[in-house]
Amino acid sequence: MRAVGWFLVVTPLHQAAVNGGLEWAADAECSFGLPEDPPPVRELPTVEQVLLAFCEAGCHGTPWFQVAGHDLIADLPDCPDPAMCASVGGLDLGEVRLGVDGASVDEPVELHQAVTDIGFRKPSSRAVLAASVALASQAGPLLVLDDSGACAFVVSPGDDPANLAQHWPW
Repeated sequence: MRAVGWFLVVTPLHQAAVNGGLEWAADAECSFGLPEDPPPVRELPTVEQVLLAFCEAGCHGTPWFQVAGHDLIADLPDCPDPAMCASVGGLDLGEVRLGVDGASVDEPVELHQAVTDIGFRKPSSRAVLAASVALASQAGPLLVLDDSGACAFVVSPGDDPANLAQHWPW
């Protein structure tokens, strides 16, 4: 298992296909679950769906985004003990950034807006896998990439988390 990179990115697989990401992912040093054909286009997950997936997975982290009129503490609480969490493989997503369709990085987003990608800076590997499994059940197949471009991994609805963990490169 590779060390978690400085940054991991999760994006709906159909979104990656539209932007040429599947060809790039196929050339990665390591890959898992990449389909031969691009998946059908579907609606992007909303900010609300992403936050619900984080809660469902039991994850915590530091949001690098704001949701207009919404307190994120309940949806994405801070890590209670980062040093301990890291040492036990906890569910800390690190610093979380949402790429929201039509919004700049520093402007507050709305719960109903579509999320094109999610970035995790200094995450726990286990947390990103748990969040991806939870989100895939709502958003469809997801492509997970590391900042080095060396690994590409697909998490699909219905995947067995234990099986995924055996192949998870981070």
